Amino acid sequence: MKKRIKSQLEILVGSKLSNIGRASNLFWLEFGEALSVIRRGKTQELAEYALNIQCSWRITKDNKILVASRDFYSPRTGLDDGNKHFEWDVQGNNRFDERIEYFIRSLKEPLTVESIDSDEFGGLKVILSNGFTLNVFPDISEDDEYSEFWRFFTRGKDSFHFVVAGNGIEKDFN
Repeated sequence: MKKRIKSQLEILVGSKLSNIGRASNLFWLEFGEALSVIRRGKTQELAEYALNIQCSWRITKDNKILVASRDFYSPRTGLDDGNKHFEWDVQGNNRFDERIEYFIRSLKEPLTVESIDSDEFGGLKVILSNGFTLNVFPDISEDDEYSEFWRFFTRGKDSFHFVVAGNGIEKDFN
């Protein structure tokens, strides 16, 4: 598994991190140059590579966790109503939204992918420029087709989806 993951994602080395965000508790990152892509009948500018993460992850620098997957479920600073009515899924409400906004604003230049590493469990390590690291680590023992950990895909004419799940690796060509 380790070799297959590295060989598929090494295409990212040298690519810039161009966008980052979330949809509910799915963490997504986009890398590379912008492409004009038609989605749902509309032309959009999207990066050529995307990484969607649905397991535990963290972004670190200098032995400090800057933002991590469990931040989705904590309220942002100043949002304190005793957590009785905290809605983590509302955009802007949670600590992830606050921390990722700060992370993006604090960058003095775009980050680029310096190297990729993996493990035998579907874990992923993306070394970025300026000392930043993205660690992705599957954290559940389910081993069926519904236990997707993360997905890497390309956009454009040679697009594919490379999916790492509890039951192994799947690669689909569009």
